[in-house]
Amino acid sequence: MNAVSHLSSTATSNTCLAAALTAVGIPLAEKPFVRVVEDGIRGERTVWFFEPQSHCGKFDTKALIEAWHNDAWHLANPEHPFAYIKCALLNRERLVDKVKQDVPLACVKRRGKIAFIPLDASHSVEDFYLRHL
Repeated sequence: MNAVSHLSSTATSNTCLAAALTAVGIPLAEKPFVRVVEDGIRGERTVWFFEPQSHCGKFDTKALIEAWHNDAWHLANPEHPFAYIKCALLNRERLVDKVKQDVPLACVKRRGKIAFIPLDASHSVEDFYLRHL
């Protein structure tokens, strides 16, 4: 395997996957990442590069990257450390998405009382709570 094919088969732009790989001991390559700005695409992405296997030789980088992209893999390998890590990081993404979808509450304090009012509350709802404080 030449250096270019090795890097492309052990690279990812998914930072959660990169974190999972490092958690099981896959070392970053000598040049661990590049930041890429593509013509006509807004923003940039980071591509992470890894060595082909963990220092202990127990984990193969390419196989773990393939496992990450296979939705059934963690069900077939539920006790594998990478399955736990994958589930935890995917759950984290879902939790963060859920929080981003929620409307924050304003905490209003008056005369020793507290009201939590959704920031998207109508003026009538807002007035109702403020009158009772």
